[in-house]
Amino acid sequence: MKTPLIISPRVIDTINSLQPSDRASITNALGMEFILGQNPDKMLTPMQSIIYAVVRFYVTQDSQRQTVAS
Repeated sequence: MKTPLIISPRVIDTINSLQPSDRASITNALGMEFILGQNPDKMLTPMQSIIYAVVRFYVTQDSQRQTVAS
């Protein structure tokens, strides 16, 4: 069974704090990777890739934390 995907308030707050263009790109990248199973690297600028790495870390950490707590 796969680990459930947790989108925590810190992920939402981080995404909402971005500029609208970055917000859309990061949100699309999350969907590409975690829902569609595709690699979003080619669609992100270098700065967006750094932001995405942080957001992705938050999602994976929160998802693992939730699984351990269950």
